[in-house]
Amino acid sequence: MSSDRQNWLFWGPQIIGVLILAFLLVSLNPVRFVGNGENLVVFSWLGGIQREALQPGAHLVLPVVSQTIPFDIKTQTLTFKNGGENTYGPRVVALTRDGQEISTEVTMQFVVADPAKVYETLGTDYIDRIAPIVRSVISSETSGFSAQALYSTKRPLLQAQIRERVAGNLGPYGINVLDLLLRDVSFDKDFVSAIEAKTIAENQLAKKDYEIDQATQEAKTAISEAQAEAGRLGAKADALTKNPAYLRVVQSGVLGDTLDTLVTR
Repeated sequence: MSSDRQNWLFWGPQIIGVLILAFLLVSLNPVRFVGNGENLVVFSWLGGIQREALQPGAHLVLPVVSQTIPFDIKTQTLTFKNGGENTYGPRVVALTRDGQEISTEVTMQFVVADPAKVYETLGTDYIDRIAPIVRSVISSETSGFSAQALYSTKRPLLQAQIRERVAGNLGPYGINVLDLLLRDVSFDKDFVSAIEAKTIAENQLAKKDYEIDQATQEAKTAISEAQAEAGRLGAKADALTKNPAYLRVVQSGVLGDTLDTLVTR
């Protein structure tokens, strides 16, 4: 047997084994590269969902029996708006306590804080699962306010209550709510017209009340001045009656020598 044949018989199986292993490694792709702002959830047919998601970097994963599911862990936005890009659905419509309909744009900022929990409870289409929750909370919380309260001063309170409740509902699913905003809240046109008419009437009534109050104060001032003048005149009359000498002083000051002339004639 030649030396070449001997070498092949010795090294051939090893070379073939290496090639087969290399082929399997390439075809089965056991290496997973995780990019920045991303996590990979590992699901194994042997052990189920791996509790800790794979962080950015390179990782070895058992082929065939395992699969990986990517999750975006950067800040995401869920927007309800009529038209526009990156909009999940139309404006949210809800009823107030007194049956008035309001319509609002909604923007919620959130992050996937626990990808494994999100995959386990909501799946990969988690946006479609959390959107109805947000709509439901908005409708529920809005029903606790009157339309007039939301039209005037209570809108920030409603927004805060919605944000707190949505955060509480989504937290157990592995999602952290960063912020939730209600924008461009609109009301029924007839309701707005009625509120504006009421406001104008109230302003006019307040103006009339102010004018009446001012007139009353001016009248009181005039009466006080008249009473004071009457008091001064009464005091002078009393002084003249009780003190004739004072009368002569006053007469001389007013008429001078003319009084004496008139008296002596």
